[in-house]
Amino acid sequence: MRLISPVVSVLTILHFAYVNGKISEHFESVATSSQLNVFDEDGTCPPCFNCMLPIFKCKQFSECNSYTGRCECLDGFGGDDCSLPLCGALPDGNDNRPTRDNDTEKCECKSGWGGINCNICQEDSVCDAFMPEGLQGTCYKNGMIINKFHQGCDVTNKKILQILNGKKPQVTFSCNRTAEVCDFQFWIDEVESFYCGLSDCNFEYDLQKNASHYTCDKVQCECVPDRMLCGQKGSIDISDFLTETIKGPGDFSCDLQSRKCKFSEPSMNDLILTVFGDPYITLKCEAGECIHYSQIPGYETPSKGKLTNIQILLLTITSAAVVGLSGVAIFFVSKSPFFSGGGIVALDDEDFDDFDFLKSTWKTVLTFENINYKISGSGRSTRQVLTNISGSVKSGEIMAIMGGSGAGKTTLLDILAMKGKAGRVSGSIRVNGVEITKQNYSRIIGFVDQEDFLLPTLTVYETVLNSALLRLPRNISFAAKQKRVFQVLDELRILNIKDHVIGNDFERGISGGEKRRVSIACELVTSPSILFLDEPTSGLDSNNANNVIECLVRLANHYNRTLVLSIHQPRSNIFKSFDKLVLLSDGEMVYSGEALKVSEFLRNSGYACPSDYNIADYLIDITFEPKKYQTRVSGSTNDLEANLLPSIDDHDSHNVHVVDPNRDSVATVTQNEWEHYAVHRDEFRTLLNAEESQERGYGSASSKVLHSLFRDSPYFSELLQDIEYVKSSEHQGSFITKSSSAASFIQQLFILSSRTFKNIYRNPKLLLGNYILTVMLGLFLGMLYYDVQNDISGFQNRLGLFFFILTYFGFLTFTGLSSFSLERLIFVKERSNNYYSPMAYYISKILSDVIPLRVVPPILLALVVYPTVGLNMEENAFFKFVAILILFNLGISLEILTVGIIFEDLNNSIVISVLILLASLLFSGLFINTRDITNVAFKYLKNLSIFYYAYESLIINEVKSLILKEKKYGLNIEIPGATILSTFGFIVQNFVFDIKMLMVFIFVFLSLGYLALKVIVVEQK
Repeated sequence: MRLISPVVSVLTILHFAYVNGKISEHFESVATSSQLNVFDEDGTCPPCFNCMLPIFKCKQFSECNSYTGRCECLDGFGGDDCSLPLCGALPDGNDNRPTRDNDTEKCECKSGWGGINCNICQEDSVCDAFMPEGLQGTCYKNGMIINKFHQGCDVTNKKILQILNGKKPQVTFSCNRTAEVCDFQFWIDEVESFYCGLSDCNFEYDLQKNASHYTCDKVQCECVPDRMLCGQKGSIDISDFLTETIKGPGDFSCDLQSRKCKFSEPSMNDLILTVFGDPYITLKCEAGECIHYSQIPGYETPSKGKLTNIQILLLTITSAAVVGLSGVAIFFVSKSPFFSGGGIVALDDEDFDDFDFLKSTWKTVLTFENINYKISGSGRSTRQVLTNISGSVKSGEIMAIMGGSGAGKTTLLDILAMKGKAGRVSGSIRVNGVEITKQNYSRIIGFVDQEDFLLPTLTVYETVLNSALLRLPRNISFAAKQKRVFQVLDELRILNIKDHVIGNDFERGISGGEKRRVSIACELVTSPSILFLDEPTSGLDSNNANNVIECLVRLANHYNRTLVLSIHQPRSNIFKSFDKLVLLSDGEMVYSGEALKVSEFLRNSGYACPSDYNIADYLIDITFEPKKYQTRVSGSTNDLEANLLPSIDDHDSHNVHVVDPNRDSVATVTQNEWEHYAVHRDEFRTLLNAEESQERGYGSASSKVLHSLFRDSPYFSELLQDIEYVKSSEHQGSFITKSSSAASFIQQLFILSSRTFKNIYRNPKLLLGNYILTVMLGLFLGMLYYDVQNDISGFQNRLGLFFFILTYFGFLTFTGLSSFSLERLIFVKERSNNYYSPMAYYISKILSDVIPLRVVPPILLALVVYPTVGLNMEENAFFKFVAILILFNLGISLEILTVGIIFEDLNNSIVISVLILLASLLFSGLFINTRDITNVAFKYLKNLSIFYYAYESLIINEVKSLILKEKKYGLNIEIPGATILSTFGFIVQNFVFDIKMLMVFIFVFLSLGYLALKVIVVEQK
């Protein structure tokens, strides 16, 4: 605190007057001050106050405004000439503050304010008015000047107090550090006696000693007329002394802890020492200045703390936990059958009965009658795909379904296997003369698709073992199941390649024929009574095709199996292996019966296959007719034949379809017609190019003719007799036995998870690439945002960091689209063949695919980014950060996976996923302040954005407990994180709500994904 030279001068004069016994005489000689005349002597009004005129002067050394002629008063003074003390409160402004009560000469200060003229703050809350909007002020009372402060001091020299005889001497003054000036007033019993102005001031303080030291080079003082010491009656007048003697410099120092101060001035020190015996004037002062707390001397903005030993330990433990859990998972997975050796095991005696499982004692006869199939066309129209197809095949026989492309072979095979069809199926399918349910039927059949849908990373042994473990009864021991696998592999001549991986277009594996036999092995290991195969030789060379058929022949002949297969155009030796034949053309049954009798049927109908001509090729030649080359059937079959009758003169001399000269005339003519047509079918197609029609009156000429001929032949009657015999057999349904349950749900889950882990183990590119990319990205982000600061720019950096991390994990989930797209066909095939339930597959997909790719990477990223960037570690923020990222990653991955399940086409699913992510990003809270959205159509879209909840929770977790510093308004402002969060539209109280919403997203898309998988991803042919 400061005391100035005028104080010393006044007290010295008082003592001098008292010593000489002249004080009382002086006060008595002072007349009562006269009242001012309202008018001049001439009766005119005096001039208005204008400080620019020489007759007017601004008191308190206030400045005169040369533009207005008004005095710019110091704080706490008012009136035209700034001579009136004001009350109220400092922030009200001089123009709004009341003056003193003239009767009491006392001030009534507002709450929180004190001092003679209410300029000294008492409470922090009253300083808010001096702060920028949104900031809180602090009443700093320690006495060190910051910008502009106000002080009040009591004089403590004992001899001076004795001289005034109970009247209390006080001093008020204010200082402006920027202007380097101070203003001083001396009061006796709170009535101002004189005032001074000090300039060229220097302000110093010592924080260690808690002391202040102020010096002012220049001092000027003036009395308040007619006041004590300044001309009041009974008082001395020291006006001249003040103006003439007091020049400065003044030196003022204080002990801020005890608030004791002292003043010294070179010209007055000797006089004070001589008169009072004190080396200087002593005071006890009180100060008050409204500032922001960051301006308090010695205040240091809380620096961003470094990682403590405990926090480092937590990060280390987390890293060790990730490694440990990964090791435990690998250990348990290694116990899976997929990771066990593939050596042949010896069976115990109790398993001996299972050794010859391929030798079936069941006699199964498959019969089907009047199979029709219609599909919906445009509008309400329908198209007949199959028409009244019948047939019969016994145990130990192979039935071949033949016909040209589009004849309906695969459709008939699917219907016989009771596969799901999009159209309407009618007719009857019986086993041993009994119509059975689809569930019971599925237990005794196997189905091999035309395409080989196999996991490319598994070996031949593992692929077949997978089928055995999932589909064989659970009461069969693992060793027995292994034995079955080896026996099937040996029977199909692929035991020597059991350890070879399947392979694909990018990784070389086994050949196409070997893949086909592996597909057959997957079905055969379950020992089906009836095995359906869709074009098992398609895409194979003649050697591989022959190997496959040889295996099938052995299965039928040696193990009493019933085989039904579709085949396009087999070699002649393969055709001779077939026991039964169903020949189709344009959905019509051209022939159904014993394969060896088809030549006899054709010959009796007027057609003979040359000896050097493949019978299979001949059958296709006489039945194949593309739909776009159809001719109108105007009448009977004979009419149709007449329409196609070529001229005898045009007969090709090179016709390979030789006509038998010994046939009767009708047969000769008929065969001649068709032999000629078979050779010249291309010319006929051109000549018969007519518009298509959906009416049954239009059709393939050859199909109609041959179908009619077969219906009228004894071969068809023989077929019907065979079917009726089976239906009336005494042993109907004898094959049906009580089947043991296959793998339980838990076993399915374990096997499928193990298979997926095996796939990851063999092809680790996706998993390791994900991990390595995440770690590298973490290092990059750590260097880019290294040691982010707790200021506004640091807040902006945090916003960008979190948004980028969420975006990275969001788009990284697209790998789930491609992986499921590759597995989709395998899932459909295995589901249709009753490998497992959709729930088991879905959960295994989550456990073994989603979790490794969506849980571990956020942990790895957090372990790298958190310490390098220096994010908030308070209140378990690290673990909350990891939890939020995991919940978000699981939610967004399940959302994208659901899209991939719903949309079969990969390109469509990618486009839809991109649109969903972009929409979620738009309403995440970074690109637009969600509080500013007033349009009803868009206002609530943020509620559908998983990015919004994750982004808001990450920001809240990081910033809510931080104090962000910023230089503004000349102040080192510290802004609570919660305040700036609300500015960006985030609600601090929503942290728990955001976590719950992330869980809701996970639950919703987990459920939707399963429902889509169960309902949409089904085999529909």
